[in-house]
Amino acid sequence: MTRPPAAVLWDMDGTLVDTEPYWIEAEFKIVESFGGVWSDEHAHYLVGSDLIDAANYMIANSPITLSPTEVVERLLDHVVASIRREIPWRPGARELLAELNGAGVPCALVTMSWRRFADAVIDALPPGSFAEIICGDDVTHGKPHPEPYLTAATRLGVDPTSCVAIEDSPTGFASAVAAGCKVVGVPNVRSLEPADGAIILPSLDGVDLRMLSDRRTWSPRTHRRSLSILGGLAVLALGAGSWAVLAGGDEPVPPVIPPGAVAIDTWVPYWTLERRLVEPDATVDRLMGLREVSPFWWSARSATDIAPDTYLNNDQADAFMALVDRTGAAVVPAVLDVMPAGQMASVLRDPTTRSQHVDTLVRFVIDGGYDGVDIDYEQFAFADDPATWVETKPAWVAFITELADALHREGRTLSVSVPPVYVFADTGDLGYWVYDHGTIAGIVDRLRIMAYDYSTGSAGPIAPIEWVADVIDGLRAVVAPEHLDRVVLGVPAYGYNWPIATTGTCPVDAPGRTSVTAATIADLAARRGAEPVLDPITLEWSATYDLEHDDGTTSCVQTRQVHWVGSEGVAERVQMARRAGFGGVGLWAFGYEDDATWTALTAAATSEITP
Repeated sequence: MTRPPAAVLWDMDGTLVDTEPYWIEAEFKIVESFGGVWSDEHAHYLVGSDLIDAANYMIANSPITLSPTEVVERLLDHVVASIRREIPWRPGARELLAELNGAGVPCALVTMSWRRFADAVIDALPPGSFAEIICGDDVTHGKPHPEPYLTAATRLGVDPTSCVAIEDSPTGFASAVAAGCKVVGVPNVRSLEPADGAIILPSLDGVDLRMLSDRRTWSPRTHRRSLSILGGLAVLALGAGSWAVLAGGDEPVPPVIPPGAVAIDTWVPYWTLERRLVEPDATVDRLMGLREVSPFWWSARSATDIAPDTYLNNDQADAFMALVDRTGAAVVPAVLDVMPAGQMASVLRDPTTRSQHVDTLVRFVIDGGYDGVDIDYEQFAFADDPATWVETKPAWVAFITELADALHREGRTLSVSVPPVYVFADTGDLGYWVYDHGTIAGIVDRLRIMAYDYSTGSAGPIAPIEWVADVIDGLRAVVAPEHLDRVVLGVPAYGYNWPIATTGTCPVDAPGRTSVTAATIADLAARRGAEPVLDPITLEWSATYDLEHDDGTTSCVQTRQVHWVGSEGVAERVQMARRAGFGGVGLWAFGYEDDATWTALTAAATSEITP
């Protein structure tokens, strides 16, 4: 999980010390001494350049009559004198250097400044801070050529691809990337463009060896995802430390959740990927508004085996995840229990197999570069005998406790998706108490409640409002007030289509219950001539129509009834979550929604709470 870099290669000007103002001041003085006019544009262009290259540029763009070497010497005279008076250290630089030295990680200074300037800085540091020093007068090709960093790695006897370089300028950044180093960019005077194998931070303040050693720091998803707040800066917590990411240009900016609003999470079934890939930019726009995205195609097949669904189109999954990587949404894949009834409960009751399963899940998250995992083990509720719940419940809590501890040590999150619990005095039913909602709410990061699928065996509402209220009451009765902000209320954007009466003899392939979504229902209603009706009690829509089936041998007419949750119902369920003090809502599912549903969802999550 963590492997220290073979070496850390440091730029100096603008990275270790903030001397760029000294250089710029020197350029202005020299040009003006020859009666010329210099500009900030010229000065910023030269940031990070080899000194001879900079001198040639100054000569070409001013009336200077000196040789390039003479220009460099005058620049150095001015800057060294300034350094002797005061060294402006960059935030966090000396602290990180000291930690690396203390941990025995070799460090090299790789600067395009000449030796006498570098010596002035090195003299102010503890002896031995740098094992090697590469200056501009030590190489044939300066930055952005990779030679300076390749030379440093060679002198240290390490592979440059195992090194971390720290740079502030576009030329130095390009040099380190070209050398194959992992790169931490800390822009100073000029901005930096993102690159694979690099991260861009506002400063080194808070950066530590653990972060530089963490595989996630250098994963492609991490480079491309910048978590940010209003000013373009954010904190992405990993392990014991955290760091801010400088967002700019095309960098993603995730949602800012206003006070009193709720975050939006969503599950993404593999069967919706094709639809969401048709308009990738529109999909990215929607993903930008989400806190967490849960790919819904992973399953636990045994204590030590987590595998994707056999029907998953890998190309579609890769394409979709590339879209997610353009956003600030956290990726928290859902893992389903697909073992035979009772088997997962047996795994969790045995401390040895439970530990194996925890290790398997943590490795799955780490190897995938994910931000966490969502545990969706529904077999306890819907396949196992309720008589086993007494034994399963403590094993489940032990499992969640151990998994949360292991994930949190790695800086990852744990979400759990479970069916509801109720207030018995109000409903005559305790619900699915095997999941011990109240206890695990104090352990997990997200407690996702599947507040839907009220009617499954016969035609009826998907998540009637009164029933959702019972679900909310049940949760508020068992979850401590300080943990309510961890609760995520599941909100459906789908429905079912049932046959409710039949005339004649139907062919064997006549459909039974089928699914509809907010995105498909309008087309179905139009094709069948069905008139949608909104029920003000359940706040759900329904429509009834006749459908003939004939295979040439038998025929029938089915009367079919559709029930679904539309934009009005989505908005009200989101508002109910907010009134209950929950911290989020979870859409089941991404790809089911139409434009009206999405607009209602996002507006209800942030607008004024209705009574």
